[in-house]
Amino acid sequence: MTRIAIVALALPLFSLMLVAQPLQSPDAQQKNASSVVVITDQDNGKDIDLPAGGTLVIRLNSNPSTGYSWAIKGDPSPLRLVKSSTKKNGQNSHVVGAPVTQEFRLRAVSAGMASLTLEYRRPWEHDVAPVKTFQVRVKAR
Repeated sequence: MTRIAIVALALPLFSLMLVAQPLQSPDAQQKNASSVVVITDQDNGKDIDLPAGGTLVIRLNSNPSTGYSWAIKGDPSPLRLVKSSTKKNGQNSHVVGAPVTQEFRLRAVSAGMASLTLEYRRPWEHDVAPVKTFQVRVKAR
């Protein structure tokens, strides 16, 4: 074979290797896509299914400039808190007193049922009822 013929055959094969993606069954693709479940204020009071090893992301509106913030009440087992963070909202996020979104990431470390409660309160006010409560039941399977 001539050098030109080898290059002419190798080039399309090399291009195909660059664009080819690993093949996965539809079940494997769905399992990977469903391993993260995102819930918001609108999911208050609902029952949530979470795959084993999956991550539950809770996004709740907050305004920490008032002193109020969301906190998990009690032990969320079989879920474990991985990370909590605060994210600015939209165009007016630079304005003092602008609302933010608090995000909690919890991972299902074992199978079981969790009654997850978050309270919106000022952390220094111990004998005062929370202004809001967010509750979901999570079935980790």
